[in-house]
Parts: sequence; structure tokens; C-alpha cells
Amino acid sequence: MTYPNGNDSREYYHEEDANEAKDPSSLVLSYLICPQDAANAFLGALMITDCRARPQHFSFVSPIRPTRIQRILYGATLDEHVKIDVVAKKLLADVPVAPDVLFVDEPELVIARKITDFPTAFLTKNPGAEIEPGRLTTLKYDTGPNTEDQEAVGRILATLEDFVDLTEPFTRMREALKEVGKSFDESEGE
Repeated sequence: MTYPNGNDSREYYHEEDANEAKDPSSLVLSYLICPQDAANAFLGALMITDCRARPQHFSFVSPIRPTRIQRILYGATLDEHVKIDVVAKKLLADVPVAPDVLFVDEPELVIARKITDFPTAFLTKNPGAEIEPGRLTTLKYDTGPNTEDQEAVGRILATLEDFVDLTEPFTRMREALKEVGKSFDESEGE
């Protein structure tokens, strides 16, 4: 089987030393989401997991509600500003351990790479992959303009995809944000 990096190996290598294999069980994954709620407030969460997608760290930001003036002044750049320069920057500032990769659930979030030191990729299920026999992967990833991240992300996916659903943590994070939202709603009613 050949992987995106052109190799037949399923071992993961650091870019710094391609001759030294990293133990897959020591991989640290991170996931970032920045959805908007029904009131168009921006939410955000970061989860760091072990190689089995078990959480080691979870953080979130309180809902951010841009004012009408901010919406006018930022115009079309508002979403990127809030999601990357405010939410992602805050969540990534104090990570307890540097992950091997940052997975995001929206293609627009790949630009979070500009504020991180680790490979970043939009990760999703490959549409129709489960019904096509002989397909090598059920995942699709995109590193955007960060082509230097493609090999590292490809190796991580090739190493772990047979053992863990790598997109499922996004679902857990969205559910956790819903629970957080309920607590915000309850506290506002007091």
C-alpha cells in the first residue's frame, strides 16, 4: 500500500529526524472546533487526546458575540478574525503538551497553522468511502497552503486510521459545547 508521502511504510517519523521512528502509542492528537450557536455567537473548543482519541485536555471559550459595530468594521474578515485570532489563539496559547497534529473540522480553520508549531489539517470522512470496496482510506484531509504538513499528517493517519475513528472526537466536542451552553443559559437565568 502506498501512502500520500509515496512510501510503503506505516511508521510515523518526525520531520527533524526521518531515520528515527516514533512509537505510535506516543502520538498526541489535538482537535479544534469553532462553531457558531443559534444566536450567531462564536464558540470554540480544543481537545488534546492520546493516540486512541481519549481526552487528556479539554478547553473552551465563552461565547463571543461581536457587536454590530464590529460586524460592520470587520466585514467579510470577521469570521476569520474571531475564529483564528481570538478563539484559536486563546485555546492554543496554553496547551499542556505540544501535539503531533492539529485536526480541524472546517477547511477555513486550516489557517490556524499560522499560530501553531505543529502540522494542521482539515479532517473529514471521505464521502462514499464506506460503500466503495477496495478503498484504502475512509478519511480525507487537507492541509491547505501548508504543503509541508502533508507528509506528517499522512503518516499519522496511515498509522492510526485502522485502530481509531479519528473524526469522532469532533462529535464529542460539539456535544460537550452543548452542555457548556446549557450551563451558560442556566447561569444567565439566575
